[in-house]
Amino acid sequence: MKMQIADYEVRPGVVPSGEKAVVRIIPRGKHARFDDQVRRQPKGSPFQFAPEVFEPDADIEYKIYFLPMEQSMEPKPMSVCESVLVRPGADGSLAFQHIFSGEQEYKLVIADPKDNDRELLRLSVYSLRQDLYGRRAYRGDLHVHSYFSDGREDPMIVAANYRKNGFDFMALTDHHKMYPSRLLLDAYRDVPTGLAMFSGEEVHVPYPSYIHAVNFGGSFSVNEYYESHQEECDAEIAGMAQSIKAPEGTDSLQLAQRIWVAQQIQRSGGLSILVHPHWISNAYNMPDAVTDYMFAHNVYDAFELLGGQSVHENNMQTAFYHDQRAMGRKIAIVGSSDSHGTEPAVYFTWSSTLVFSGGNSFEELTGAIKDYYSVAVEHYPGEEYRVHGPYRYVKYARYLLENYFPRYDELCFEQGRLMKEWACGDEDALSALENIQGRTDKFANRFFGI
Repeated sequence: MKMQIADYEVRPGVVPSGEKAVVRIIPRGKHARFDDQVRRQPKGSPFQFAPEVFEPDADIEYKIYFLPMEQSMEPKPMSVCESVLVRPGADGSLAFQHIFSGEQEYKLVIADPKDNDRELLRLSVYSLRQDLYGRRAYRGDLHVHSYFSDGREDPMIVAANYRKNGFDFMALTDHHKMYPSRLLLDAYRDVPTGLAMFSGEEVHVPYPSYIHAVNFGGSFSVNEYYESHQEECDAEIAGMAQSIKAPEGTDSLQLAQRIWVAQQIQRSGGLSILVHPHWISNAYNMPDAVTDYMFAHNVYDAFELLGGQSVHENNMQTAFYHDQRAMGRKIAIVGSSDSHGTEPAVYFTWSSTLVFSGGNSFEELTGAIKDYYSVAVEHYPGEEYRVHGPYRYVKYARYLLENYFPRYDELCFEQGRLMKEWACGDEDALSALENIQGRTDKFANRFFGI
């Protein structure tokens, strides 16, 4: 975590564009207070300060410059930026009012006006237009496996580790079956986890095709429905195939099978997700001509832009997505890990989704995804974050990954740890979870100004 984030909370961290906003910079620890005299000591002062140096300084004043990140200042001096003079409050914080114009990040450059405006500290705030302001950022994974298919762990442990790593929502999507996700929902039904969990499955019907699709949040299993109505479903698919004019390089029956799967997921009330077309088992999981047809006809609700398997596969999918966008096609995107284990991690946390939503209910999350309020995030071990999606949301997501999630993740860690303890039989963990219930929401609401 960066020193600035560890030592200060900018409250709120998100403000409405073009409106007067009241912002406070709150120190986290006595060493970070703005009313002390230590920071004003000249360089080279002895390490042992006199006791009075640690007393509040009634005369201290700071100048805060508002540096818009999307307005080049080079080689102009900071003095061309708007600024405000601020005295610390009784709690050692700084408070000010300002109208932030435009949707962008602003650096809050804190300087000492009595020392030629020497820069002391840089923090940030983000100004948003109205359609995005008021939405929280929820991190999720819509494609996760457990030991009920080819994953490694009990679903309860999987969910605990997701919360421990800062996730707000997830769906267990084991191969061929939905009931493991229902077992997970039942297990945590009365436990205050802070993690929204949804039903799900990875769909691999009809036979003998090799289809992969995710049913996120559906009310019934498409796999089970097909298996119990196979003759009827095959006839329906064959009828659909007769009405499809397949482009060169595609087969009308294969197209009809994939369309049928997407329609059944939607009929179940779930979000239909086209997953990992460039996953390599022997060859790519889907022919490019088929993927192109799915996008051209808006067959699925969302595209798994990142599938977690490898840099190569994700690179291919992001390149394909950008070509599709260049053709004018709007595509809702998600990032999912396709996790098969969380300890040790097997793709776990490598890919995720950030959804900008009014809440983390199924209806709010899927509605936001369908309305294109989501980005896909890559984060390989030892590397920086990479965010994919519309430029507007990528800018904002990067700000959140640097300024919001480090603190938020700390709060989630304790919830996830206690979830695992409870799943492993520690009855005292439940009361501990109840005692810390709501802490993450309170922090998030402060940050987003809700």
